[in-house]
Amino acid sequence: MIERHRRGPLVIASVAVVAGLVLAGLLLLARMVGDSEEGSQYVMSGAASSTTNPAASTVAPSPSTVPTSLRPNSVVGIGTNPLTSPVSLRKQACVLPPWAEDDPTVRTFLDVAMGCLNSTWQPVLARLSIPFTAPELKVSASVASLGCGRPPEENSFYCDGTIYLAPSSYQGTNAGRDAIPTAAISMLAHEYGHHLQQLSGTLGAATEMITLMGRETPAGLEISRRTELQAQCLSGIFVGTNFDIASIQVAQRDNYTRGDAPGRPADHGSPRNFGEWFTKGAGRTSLDTCNTWSAASETVG
Repeated sequence: MIERHRRGPLVIASVAVVAGLVLAGLLLLARMVGDSEEGSQYVMSGAASSTTNPAASTVAPSPSTVPTSLRPNSVVGIGTNPLTSPVSLRKQACVLPPWAEDDPTVRTFLDVAMGCLNSTWQPVLARLSIPFTAPELKVSASVASLGCGRPPEENSFYCDGTIYLAPSSYQGTNAGRDAIPTAAISMLAHEYGHHLQQLSGTLGAATEMITLMGRETPAGLEISRRTELQAQCLSGIFVGTNFDIASIQVAQRDNYTRGDAPGRPADHGSPRNFGEWFTKGAGRTSLDTCNTWSAASETVG
């Protein structure tokens, strides 16, 4: 779990200002960077830390806590983003090399998986008229991005076109040692989901909303969970369209043990919802399956 939120003010000068900020978020690609004392940066983390607690860790705020003009399913909001269109992915097979835990083999394995992710998503974005660029992948036991305001840490996250993957993130799976390769794939696909959100403009809109509401307020945390759970669902779609049933089931077991751990910020979703959105994506091929922005609050708690 990455501690990436800090408390910020809810400032809404006028409806016009808010609408302008949200529209700007839709039109601009987001630069997702990490928190600092100055508060100028924000990072979208990837798959949450593993936890064995399957219960919901937080109660989602009521709709009244979110200003009407900023509600996720608003016409001017991100619920109408092209990434939530009824566009389907085609089934294909991602053939991966053998897994071993030495660094060169892991890197080869992940690079091939990145190739599968690119070949899966590039034609989808083309159909949506969204320019495609492949993300960069950096794998290290102590990942860091100074440009994102991140010190070296043993966790995985996405920032500004780069996926930072720490092996400890997927090695810590509670689904068993044999599940490590599958956990690595679903986590990589989750981070790639954040990249798709950036390319589509979703991260820009989400960041504007979280900043306005305050990153640790109930409303701001709900927008964060909707963002994370959409990435979970997109990860599920990738796994479901590229791998066999046995692999999907292993990935499900892993994802149902992740999410918000007790005592941590409620910014990813409960383990139950974290697993449910992955499972929902794995069983479908259409992007509108992953529209967390118009989903009921209890499904994103």
